[in-house]
Amino acid sequence: MMIKKLTLALSIIFLVSACNKTAKKENQTTKKTQPKVETVQRQADHSKTKFVLFRSDYGPKKTYQQLKSYLEEQGMFYPHIVDHQTAAKNANVELRPVYLMVFGNPKMGGYLMQENPEVGIELPMKALIYKDAEGRTWVLYKDMNYLKDMYFLKDPNHVIEKMNKLQEGFKQAVINPIKTTQIKDEEIE
Repeated sequence: MMIKKLTLALSIIFLVSACNKTAKKENQTTKKTQPKVETVQRQADHSKTKFVLFRSDYGPKKTYQQLKSYLEEQGMFYPHIVDHQTAAKNANVELRPVYLMVFGNPKMGGYLMQENPEVGIELPMKALIYKDAEGRTWVLYKDMNYLKDMYFLKDPNHVIEKMNKLQEGFKQAVINPIKTTQIKDEEIE
């Protein structure tokens, strides 16, 4: 009887020992196959982000054309448009015209990314053109000053100031000093 108990006890010890070794091996294998991911929570003050909104004297398409010409004159690269209206239509969703313009200058943006590469998520710059329910066309963009605080930039080349000055020129491009009523896209030659 004593031998049976001793054999049973040794079997249990052996089984527990084997389980521990297997568990250790699995943990080591798991540790080797799963890369260590380091997550850093960024601290930024989003309350400093300001949006500028103004009304265009033209319809959405002409507003885009005017802004594109202006940006090209200013040396901006790739002034492209994301046509949210067409994308929504392809998904069977009705939407008034909503266009996102994307534009930038790699040299200007490059200076900022030299200081902090994370600012690249904000670039290239963007402006939104949309038509409201009353048929008015609006232009919306971000005042770029928020980048300094959000990404801890010193900006010795005054890039952010230049970005803001560029965007302020949007108003001259789409506000007709003579005729201040909305011009429909159909009326444009």
